[in-house]
Amino acid sequence: MFGAKACLAVALAMATYMCEPEKENDGNQCQTSTNNQPDGGLQCGVEYDVSDHNGGPGRFAGKVIQYVHINAAGLVETDAISELLFIAEYDVPNLSVRVQLCRLEIPAVQVPGQPEPTSFQFLDGFFDNLGAVDVAMHKEGTTTCSRLGFDPAITLFGVRLTDEFNDQLPIDVATQSCPDGGANPNQPACIYDMDADGMPGVTLIASNLPGIDVKEAYMVIRSWTGTDAIVASDDLILGQANWGLEQLVIGCSIIPMGQTVMRVCNNDERDVARNVNPVLGQVTNKPGDYMGVRITVDYDCDRVIAEEDELFGR
Repeated sequence: MFGAKACLAVALAMATYMCEPEKENDGNQCQTSTNNQPDGGLQCGVEYDVSDHNGGPGRFAGKVIQYVHINAAGLVETDAISELLFIAEYDVPNLSVRVQLCRLEIPAVQVPGQPEPTSFQFLDGFFDNLGAVDVAMHKEGTTTCSRLGFDPAITLFGVRLTDEFNDQLPIDVATQSCPDGGANPNQPACIYDMDADGMPGVTLIASNLPGIDVKEAYMVIRSWTGTDAIVASDDLILGQANWGLEQLVIGCSIIPMGQTVMRVCNNDERDVARNVNPVLGQVTNKPGDYMGVRITVDYDCDRVIAEEDELFGR
């Protein structure tokens, strides 16, 4: 799998490098080159149409390969690869893109001395009811190999903010819970029960936390992704993605040693879970690789996930 990802990254880099828009003509044409088709098929300077061909937004399944720097409380500091999947609707006349997040991964961390990695995973079906995000499109030119990207699409989990990109995430459930249960999407930083399971924030399944048998972690999360890409054809967009992922533990539940019944963590136990929760960031000077592939209206997130290999290749 790593080899496939590496090949995709090389292909994207080649496509972008070999078909870089000329600055003097505002990105409408590619550089004149005797080798303008690095993958044997990419043709620059051809009029493109990423709409649905009926005047509506064109729907694309998007995949980002993220190069992640991990720091887990100083126990582990390493780099890893993760993936992000979404559906993007490109509305060219209105220079807008609607982004529906389909899958988000928090990379597992191999803690020294533990046979299995520490991990946090979303519950099955969690993304089914996640709302879409509308962001501004950036478009240069009307022909293939000209740039087409979008502003950071921010998705919040279990938290409401006034400034979704810059506000600090709240972590104190006792004093920072939303007074309206999160009904107002734009309000001073507060925590609400996003998945309606009676626990604050959003619930993730926790596995193999060192020193404590945490079964569920309750988090507030901010995820964002923006793209800087080129149009390869009516059906294919290639390029790079900058991204961010911030996840904070605000509570947890454990099964204490020698017992069989799960209970809510006390503050000390919560702090242990909070300390081993990894800090994730983009590897310096290494943006993610982005591929957008046209899909029909009958695709939803479940189908994009199920057909990932068919859509994007192995």
